[in-house]
Amino acid sequence: MGRRIMMVVGSPNERGNTRTVVDWVAEGARQAGADVEIVDAARLRYEVYGCQACMACKGAKEFRCAVDDEATDVIARMPEQDAVVLATPIYFWGLSAQLKHVVDRMFCLVKSDERGYRFAPGLEKARLAFVATAGGGSEWGLKLAEENVKAIAGFVGVGAPAFKSLLVPNAHSEEGVRESNTALREKARAFGRELAG
Repeated sequence: MGRRIMMVVGSPNERGNTRTVVDWVAEGARQAGADVEIVDAARLRYEVYGCQACMACKGAKEFRCAVDDEATDVIARMPEQDAVVLATPIYFWGLSAQLKHVVDRMFCLVKSDERGYRFAPGLEKARLAFVATAGGGSEWGLKLAEENVKAIAGFVGVGAPAFKSLLVPNAHSEEGVRESNTALREKARAFGRELAG
């Protein structure tokens, strides 16, 4: 059985630049034998948006959000993955709200007590990766968002393989994210193959 990869896409545009790049990454990963699941964060059914700081997950035995909705089910499956890819367009120098709804709820995968932090079993083996597209250059939020996700990976990824990211600046340029941009398509496929390896 190939590696399991979950890709959580935080774009409200189903046919936008971010989804196109994600599809290319998934194509490469599948070519390398991975089982890829793409989750559309913008279209999940939410009972609440983001973490509500109810702290109910901290007292529960399970590493699971106390809110019963589709986001909870997605997050509960993350520790079973070999890689979790968070993908977003850059909006106002950061992650999209659609992706943040899921990322903030990942708080349920961590518990703390007098012995320190404990993570959902299996989470420390999953590679956390990042894919982002932006209309401007790399200084227009891509690096800020990457540092944010890298910090999350460093916190939850105890013993995990190195954090990987694929940043796509100038996505609206003439070259941009288009079928004719074979260099970008191959770069994205190679990223997928690397995640599957």
